[in-house]
Amino acid sequence: MNDNLRTDLIIESLEISKNQIQPNDIKIKEYNVDEMKITEVLVTKEQEEVFGKKSGTYITIDTTAIVENDHETLLKIQKQIARQIDLFFQKYKITNDALGIVVGLGNNNVTPDSLGPNVVEHIFVTKHIFDLHPEDIDNEGFRPVCAISPGVMGNTGIETAQIVDSIIDDVKPKFVIVVDALAARALSRVNKTIQISDAGISPGSGVGNKRKELSFDTLGIPVISVGIPTVVDAVTITRDAIDMIIKHISYSIKNKRPSNNLVPAHMSGRKDLDKVELPNENVLKNLFGEMGIMTNEEKQQLIFEVLTPQGLNYMVTTKEIDTNIDDLTHIVSRGINLALHKNIS
Repeated sequence: MNDNLRTDLIIESLEISKNQIQPNDIKIKEYNVDEMKITEVLVTKEQEEVFGKKSGTYITIDTTAIVENDHETLLKIQKQIARQIDLFFQKYKITNDALGIVVGLGNNNVTPDSLGPNVVEHIFVTKHIFDLHPEDIDNEGFRPVCAISPGVMGNTGIETAQIVDSIIDDVKPKFVIVVDALAARALSRVNKTIQISDAGISPGSGVGNKRKELSFDTLGIPVISVGIPTVVDAVTITRDAIDMIIKHISYSIKNKRPSNNLVPAHMSGRKDLDKVELPNENVLKNLFGEMGIMTNEEKQQLIFEVLTPQGLNYMVTTKEIDTNIDDLTHIVSRGINLALHKNIS
């Protein structure tokens, strides 16, 4: 896979790699639950290099309710997160009384990277109660749980994987749940997509940082990751903006707008540009030159080659990120709590 097309999401890796693998070789299942699109992808060892992702099962929950603040659907998302985590518990035969640890990756001082630490603050930790006052807790409805936010290497000087590995050696949990903010390559997926996987996670990989992974291979116990993309790079934003401009002008042409009035005031409202039919290649080339007939990958590569040497390929988030992170924190933490403790309603 092209290293310039950075993404933490398996569904985006599928789009990037679609020409490198036969459709019959992709084990993928899609279904809808409570207005959410659920995609399950199984990556084999042989497909790791093609997808640029570690082998394992990837569950993607696509929904707009997160940013639209639809309360009823948000409750359903929490339950769906709990259900998917519980399916991984069943896969690895993790019992209801098994000790687990929740690890929140990220930097609490950087809002779009603070999802992990914020979620950890809302996890219902119980290990200390089991250790000190076991008579005060219902063993049938709760399990021993501990949580840690190890910070980032830039602050601690220590690899996150080293910190987590040391804690696991001492505490000896049966499984790890890792929460992290991810990077996407599509504006439409920022703060709207939840990815749950048993393939582990590499801290900072989406923004180009190479760190030791947290996975079954490195930690010796099942690792379930929960991630949500909160940033995209400037290359992606530029490419998406160019695509939207092309589709907007194509819409104008189809509706017989004069060429000197392609963006009339009454057309400035929101339109579903994904459904706009583009004109033929000759028209596109006349209007936009070579850029008009480039594929998305070719446009992305060109913009990358222009912006990156200038130091302008920034990582960008939404202006509502503070509110989004608060909402995402509650959704993810409640979903994890529901999965960990059966007596939490």
